[in-house]
Amino acid sequence: MISFAQNFYVMSAKIKILFIINPISGIGKQRKIEGLIEKNLNKEKFDYQIRYTQYAGHATKIAEESIGVFDVVTAVGGDGSINEIAKKLAGTETALAIIPCGSGNGLARALGIPVMPNLAIKYLNKAEFKMIDTCEVNKKFFLSLAGAGYDSQVARRYQYLEGRGFKTYFKAILGSFFNYKPLEYTLNIDGKILVRKALLVTVCNSSQYGYGFKISPNAELDDGLMDVVIVKKPQLWRVPFVLLNVMLGRAHKSKCFEIIQCRKIELMGNKKGWVNLDGETLKLDKSLEFEVKERNIVLFCQPSLFFNPNELMKKFLEKARAKSSFLFQQ
Repeated sequence: MISFAQNFYVMSAKIKILFIINPISGIGKQRKIEGLIEKNLNKEKFDYQIRYTQYAGHATKIAEESIGVFDVVTAVGGDGSINEIAKKLAGTETALAIIPCGSGNGLARALGIPVMPNLAIKYLNKAEFKMIDTCEVNKKFFLSLAGAGYDSQVARRYQYLEGRGFKTYFKAILGSFFNYKPLEYTLNIDGKILVRKALLVTVCNSSQYGYGFKISPNAELDDGLMDVVIVKKPQLWRVPFVLLNVMLGRAHKSKCFEIIQCRKIELMGNKKGWVNLDGETLKLDKSLEFEVKERNIVLFCQPSLFFNPNELMKKFLEKARAKSSFLFQQ
């Protein structure tokens, strides 16, 4: 764990910032990123360099080489690219920044970072340094979330479908739903044993998957806790209401959702061993051990953007709930 006296620290000289660009990430927004950086980045505040990844895992190697050389390393890509870079920056004083150029951009959305690259670069001009938590599952690093069950099957299906974007993601969700049979899981959550038959169990550091699917709307990246989200398989007629609740940040109000905060969790019953790890699928084990590492990475972000996005919709949702309380209980 890094020990800083305060959440934010100030540098007197120009900030040395590296942009690591995944040229094949997401839906192609990164192709014009060099010109956007030159046009929108404040040269009085930053000295910048750009490097492109050439193979899977290359971003991790570049990030490791950048520790102590650059003040900020920027992941230009999706959640998978962010994970590759962040796992090397964790526990160091080199900060992580994000220019979202992936498909779903779940972590960027949770942080309030604009998903348009030109706007995300402009926001770097006003960014500061803040400590946030990271997590591990069976000693594998994740920054946003890791899930078992239907969660991992959707991620696997999405990887093999042609095309990217919301339409393809939604196709993966529906294509996996009808034939997927819930599994019985045993959970040891901070010493408390639970047995649940669930569609999925996802452990969240951040609040959402990509495309605004807020599976744990009250999760915070700097509270020293993980949110364990246990989801029962809804009846078919409930599915549209459940999806709407998730999109509107009301998942925690649904009868299909159970959310428990903790510091450690052991999950048993992950029969096929697959895990959705920050949007990428990885085969681990039938038994999964999760742990949070408090204040373990420096994030370069705007303080005003480091918030729970649900607050922006609070008044709207209060009115909507009053008009349709039935919908929000499905």
